[in-house]
Amino acid sequence: MSENYSGRAFNKSIGYYVGGRFLNALAAFFILIWIARQLPENQYINYVAAYSIIEMGIVLSGFGMEWVTGIYIPQIRMHASGRVLYRFVWQSAGLQALLLAGGALILFFTAPLLTQWLGLRDADGVLRLYAGVMLIEGVSRVFRDQLLSSLLLQKAGQASQLLRNVALAGYAVLAFSHEEWRNAHALAVGELIASSCSLLVAAWCLQRHLLQVRAQAQPQAGRAAPQPAWTMPCWRDMLRVGRNAWLSNIANLTWSWQAVILLATRTLGPDAAAPLGFARNLAEQVRKYLPSEFLLGIVRTLLVVRYAAEQDKDKLGLRAGLIYKVNLLCLLPLLVLCAVRGADLAAFLSNGRYPDAHWLLTGWLAVLVILAHRRLTDLMAHTLGRSSATTRANVMLLVTPLALLLAAPQQRWSLLFAVLIVAETVYSALVLRQLRTPAWHYRLHWSGLAKYAVAGLLAAVVLAGLPGGADAFRLALALCAATGVSWGALLLLRPLSAAELALLPARALRLLRQSPAVSS
Repeated sequence: MSENYSGRAFNKSIGYYVGGRFLNALAAFFILIWIARQLPENQYINYVAAYSIIEMGIVLSGFGMEWVTGIYIPQIRMHASGRVLYRFVWQSAGLQALLLAGGALILFFTAPLLTQWLGLRDADGVLRLYAGVMLIEGVSRVFRDQLLSSLLLQKAGQASQLLRNVALAGYAVLAFSHEEWRNAHALAVGELIASSCSLLVAAWCLQRHLLQVRAQAQPQAGRAAPQPAWTMPCWRDMLRVGRNAWLSNIANLTWSWQAVILLATRTLGPDAAAPLGFARNLAEQVRKYLPSEFLLGIVRTLLVVRYAAEQDKDKLGLRAGLIYKVNLLCLLPLLVLCAVRGADLAAFLSNGRYPDAHWLLTGWLAVLVILAHRRLTDLMAHTLGRSSATTRANVMLLVTPLALLLAAPQQRWSLLFAVLIVAETVYSALVLRQLRTPAWHYRLHWSGLAKYAVAGLLAAVVLAGLPGGADAFRLALALCAATGVSWGALLLLRPLSAAELALLPARALRLLRQSPAVSS
């Protein structure tokens, strides 16, 4: 295996990534809470709706290229020359910039129609400004989340993201200190400025690295030589992977959280949709910092590189299952806290604006329990060269939007979340069934997952006995209690299988052997 993706390279990249993501998480959480507290309710729903639209627009304009770069950049880096990598990376960046520019133009000219259809007030200018944000932020994500990430340049990627968050946070604090600037229009200007700064830094870091790589056109000491058996895939084959991922994304968008927010805004009105949007924004921050998402660039690159080197489907499935359990380890205390102390939490975070978002937040986090596995399902499908399985599964679930249309107007939120949970469960089951072969199929470790449920129930019982209160100290105490009880219970219940333990690094395994968490 090339030293570019050696264990040392991954460990170094993880160090930069974790440190950067931690700082970015703090900045992003501050931005979310500050915006929710400062923007008037009618302006807040304009912001939420506009951001939902551009998130959908970025996906629709991407043509699934995030999977093309995620799958093929590590292979090209390992097997081809620096000149080939340089050309492929910039071709990928240019293609996606053109696609995003087309999507942004469509949003700019259809802004009045979208505003009227959604029933938003005075939002034409906001949507048109966010068309610019869609282009700049979309291209910036291409550099940060795809190109820099696949090359394990996490230091540069996280610095670029942190610059964006710090710039936006500073702008929001200054702008919202003036009453006349407390609106979605002013916030869109801040998004444009912050995303532009991030894009410039990311592009500069990438170009500097690629120039160094291009100079290494011939193999050097310590670097894997181009392998004669490996040939550069043609664009037609690579774009077929992107096309399948894109079609899958289009189908999935019909029941995505963005679609749910826009549907609620259309059917219930902006005022009723604001608490749902606030709860979803909080849940989205949780999703972004689950380990599989938090370490997406590294996890995806690691699984692709390890499978390319080992060609072992069993290990690929075991690694996916282990990552899912780590996701649940982080999600479980938050879900318990929201279920038991959600009303206090929502009132504190929104400064009393959205106290009714309690069960909405709990519902979104319950959806995340299932959604946390979706990215891993897609990753296995694309890594195994079966990207068409994701498209077929999503097409079969196109009935989901009809169920949402029936649930949303009645404000039966429990039914709406149940629809989303069932859809995501069926999706993973359909994809994994298509990946099955006579010699291999993916298996969840059900007994281990059942122990997570037991640990969550124990934590909920303990948390219910603690004194309540909507202040920072009591909520922090409740979160610590939920985390301590649930994680302590899992240590005693031993949720990891022997096969999963065998995949852990030797140092982590030695630590686990000193605790009751090791399965017999």
